[in-house]
Amino acid sequence: MKFFLGISSLLLLQSASAFSYLSSLAPNGATTSTSYAPNGQTGAGSSIHPHVASPATSTGVIGPSEQMLTLISRQVSVELAASQAYMAASIWFRARNMDGMAAWMLDESDEERGHGKEILEFALKNHYPVKLEPLAAPQSEWSSPAEVWQTILGLEEQNTRNLLNIAHSADACGMYGVKAFLDPFHVEQIDPEDK
Repeated sequence: MKFFLGISSLLLLQSASAFSYLSSLAPNGATTSTSYAPNGQTGAGSSIHPHVASPATSTGVIGPSEQMLTLISRQVSVELAASQAYMAASIWFRARNMDGMAAWMLDESDEERGHGKEILEFALKNHYPVKLEPLAAPQSEWSSPAEVWQTILGLEEQNTRNLLNIAHSADACGMYGVKAFLDPFHVEQIDPEDK
């Protein structure tokens, strides 16, 4: 029982100490809590989604920027489009009895769709808005296997740039959890571009 009371006292002291520290950070005795207006805005003139924290302000509050939210939302559709492009390449190879390359492209198609689902799930768990964009039909005709691979390389290079843009945007607004989430995607991008 003494142990429990000792731990409880220690936790209470730490909580009071943390509250005191946070209160000292607020300018002119202002509170550090964030309130949201019914129109989804925080503070004067801010345009942030109502379910996410506000962006960096003069008080040091950090949260997702509209640019970062847009890029994450768009990336879900980009990954789905990449899945379709790989599937089109798989169909092209299969029609020419190049079953090994067809199978590899089909596996990559599944992987890209999985990436889209992972990003979607991350966004939804964080209450980030997601709007799927219409997907254009992927290229389906090539003159040679080398041309197919060139198309796929271009797709992967663009995808790497997109992911780096999201990371840069997350860094700019202090959303380091987003950067941590993207790390496995960045590492994985090395493999397709290297092939």
